[in-house]
Amino acid sequence: MTLRLSYSAEDFCIGTKKISSAAHPMVCFCQHNFDELNIKTITYGRYGIAFSTEWALKNRISPVIYVDGNSLAAKGLATLLKARQNKMREELPKYLRLPIMEIKCFTKNVRGYNSYLKKEGFDFKNENEWRYVPRKSDIDGCLISQNQSTYLKNRDRHNKKLLPFPFKFKMPDIEMIFVAKNEEIPIVSNDFSIDPSKVQLSKWKT
Repeated sequence: MTLRLSYSAEDFCIGTKKISSAAHPMVCFCQHNFDELNIKTITYGRYGIAFSTEWALKNRISPVIYVDGNSLAAKGLATLLKARQNKMREELPKYLRLPIMEIKCFTKNVRGYNSYLKKEGFDFKNENEWRYVPRKSDIDGCLISQNQSTYLKNRDRHNKKLLPFPFKFKMPDIEMIFVAKNEEIPIVSNDFSIDPSKVQLSKWKT
């Protein structure tokens, strides 16, 4: 079983000033307790696969670092990103270039533009996002960060390069599968040979 790895277009801002527009390869997750799902608003639909936190940590899946655009953390990262730019490259030790971008891949503004909903001022922290971001060695040297405009011009070509490197898991790793309709429960149970008690109707808000 696999989850598809793909690039995600990400903006990072200080206040209203855009500091970075990049695309990073990742698989995204969110952390919620089963007993609170019914009162949650989930952004991306009524289907989901649940894994344990222990499984996530074992597989190098990490919580996103949420920062306010005017915080010291955001300004510190902005300084590091500026140091990676061509005009300051000679001032930055080469061995720090990749670690800075690895931190950037897991950093997100608390609020910003949600391209899926086409909504400004979206509260990203409410999603409690976790991410799997591969190492360059995991994807045969493909970029873990690229210019967003370059990526958006031909996103299919860039994502196709990642197809040979999906995120792998096994059926026993699944804690629960959520579906949109009651009649889908036996279908999913039969198709995936999974106990029907592990397939539930999603009741969260969308």
